[in-house]
Amino acid sequence: MSPFRIKRFISELTCDILDFVYPQSCAVCQNSLKREENDICEECWSNLTLLPFSFCPYCKLFFEDDQALREHECPYLAFPQDRRILAVRSLGSFDDYYQRLIHRFKYDKKVPLGKRLAHRLGEVVAGEENFRRCDLVIPVPLHSARRRERGFNQSQILAEEISRAMDLPLDKDVLKRKKNTKDQTYLDTKERAENVRNAFMITQAERVKDKKVILVDDVITTGATLNECARMLQMGGAKEILASTLAVVADRPSWS
Repeated sequence: MSPFRIKRFISELTCDILDFVYPQSCAVCQNSLKREENDICEECWSNLTLLPFSFCPYCKLFFEDDQALREHECPYLAFPQDRRILAVRSLGSFDDYYQRLIHRFKYDKKVPLGKRLAHRLGEVVAGEENFRRCDLVIPVPLHSARRRERGFNQSQILAEEISRAMDLPLDKDVLKRKKNTKDQTYLDTKERAENVRNAFMITQAERVKDKKVILVDDVITTGATLNECARMLQMGGAKEILASTLAVVADRPSWS
């Protein structure tokens, strides 16, 4: 037996032993995974629900076409100029399924799963007419301390796949997080906005001036983080800002 075959045999045997001692389960259905499956079984992967269209980040109204997006007057905003982000495109609602997958990606550090989700997000975003007119992809940055703790920026992984899918340049350095903000999870809408106020900065405004930008994060809830990032991009001269996330915390009954 060749050294390569011996090495492969040992590797497969090790996997079999580990699977027997520590059986891996699907993040969605909790059933045991086959050897060729990672983190999620193929049945659950193929059945993941996808949202049909992009939507308003403030009132969560779906836009069925470009005209609906351009003509939208959001009732949640006092002034039209407060609409810093035109639309958001997400894969799905932040239900138990997406919550488990994103948690496994971010906190269990399952980067291959994150890249798989990111690839699907890139395909979905590339199918949106409004997003195809953009010039640049920018991830929401992590503070350096948080990045050291986690080992990666999940938003950058998503942005990299969107950049590839759309053949658009990625700029991961033009937007910086200068404040190590509190976790937004247990904050209300007002507290979230205050928590991220002035948390970001633009390093070189000329890199975003007159550009149409896709801003990327993992989840949108109230939109406070994305909105604050968009505010800084606008101050830097960005012409138009759209956003993309893996999931959205939906608060409209029609989404259920």
